[in-house]
Amino acid sequence: EEPPFHASLVHACNRSRSPTRGAFACWKALMLAIACAGALRMPVMKFEVSSQPSPQQSMLRRGLLTSAAAASSVTAFAANAASLSGHAARLRRWGPVLGGPFDFPSASRATVRRDVVPGRIWSFEQVQGVIYVHVPVRMTVVKLNEGGLFVYAPVAPTAECLQLLAEVEAEAGPVRHILLPSLALEHKYFAGAFARSRPSAKFWVASYQYSFPLNLPLWAQGFPADTRVLPDDYLDAPPNWAKQLPYRTLGPLTEKVGGYQEVVVFDTATKSLLVTDLVVSIPDEPPAVLRANDERALLYHSRDFPADQVQLTDEACSIGWRKICLFALYFQSSPLAVASPPDGTLSGAVRFFRAAFPPEVTPTARALGWNGFFAWSWRPAWRDAFETLRNSGRPLVPPILQVAVLNREPQIVIDFVHRVADDFAFVRICPCHFAPEVSAGPREWSEAFDFLRKAPLSTKGALPDADLAFLREFEQGLVKLGSIRSAAPKV
Repeated sequence: EEPPFHASLVHACNRSRSPTRGAFACWKALMLAIACAGALRMPVMKFEVSSQPSPQQSMLRRGLLTSAAAASSVTAFAANAASLSGHAARLRRWGPVLGGPFDFPSASRATVRRDVVPGRIWSFEQVQGVIYVHVPVRMTVVKLNEGGLFVYAPVAPTAECLQLLAEVEAEAGPVRHILLPSLALEHKYFAGAFARSRPSAKFWVASYQYSFPLNLPLWAQGFPADTRVLPDDYLDAPPNWAKQLPYRTLGPLTEKVGGYQEVVVFDTATKSLLVTDLVVSIPDEPPAVLRANDERALLYHSRDFPADQVQLTDEACSIGWRKICLFALYFQSSPLAVASPPDGTLSGAVRFFRAAFPPEVTPTARALGWNGFFAWSWRPAWRDAFETLRNSGRPLVPPILQVAVLNREPQIVIDFVHRVADDFAFVRICPCHFAPEVSAGPREWSEAFDFLRKAPLSTKGALPDADLAFLREFEQGLVKLGSIRSAAPKV
């Protein structure tokens, strides 16, 4: 059920010399990403299951474990389904039309609200993903000093989301300003609808909004008619909310079609830096919204091999989450082994999909969805790969941005990073994905961009070449297609 490879990938695919070539590049990227999604596999559950049991062991294990696991799983899933029936399901419903790769076939998504800074900053989390690679997508709501609320990066305005927001409004005042700080589809898709749910609020967008293959005006991109374009330069006619919430803009880093742009906002009242996609912090345990939305995603990815049994336990959910992180950020990390890797040919695709539905998938695992699709297996090294990627929760620039976006203009990015670090004395960063906050200041923020420097500020945080190999191969393919420029030298 569902989608997200980083929206930056979509941007990269859209940057092409012609509409025809762009469409081809985008579809190739989409198919590759989905196919290779199966190639990654994340942290595994500690089930004592041998990868190649004897026929007698297989028969015994199937007879005993399948009945026990199936019973517990069916009970858990039935309870979950019941909890989402009726009124609760209606509160989570979103629209009759699917939102491209960033919505779910069920058109339903949970919202979890949490306090980041009590009485001052709230996080509203939902889920996005494909092939159960579910990661949080988040809007951050800030209390304005003069009363009312500021919304950063709105999410889907489901009835549940708006009900939770109304509870905050009852205490802090109505939403007065909404900002779409990015060009990324995963954030852009819901912004117009959310703005219409609060028509008295002023709606602001990052300046370089575009559409492809035709670059349409804002109203034709689904935004309200009174949408306001945020000035790139904070000193150029800043909005009144910028007195409390000064901002800095990266980009646009443009290609022949499209580009990358992000607005980061500093809340002076709490010393918090709001960011969209530039950095994330990876939590060790699954965020609450994944369990609230659909625990099957965590169980699906808890396996090392297609035939592994699954049971709904905290350990299984933790393992599934860690593998989801590897999947979402690397697409295909080094511990992942694809049963029959696609080679770009039709016959290779046929072999891949034949291998992707192995007959040994258990009934319990098949009940998780996707008709038993499981095109990969995990080597034990996934645990080390996750810990290296997580880096104790330090700020991390997502690998796709490191490999295919920000390294096109390293000097511009580093200048922006320095400006943010020099201008804002923040003590926490609040990203739109993964953890809702990370305790970090200007130093940790700057170190996250060491991949652009000849002389890194820190000895920690460099990602292994083996885990970046797939993304680098993908990036080179986009360069050859003419979709993006070659990377520039480090600075």
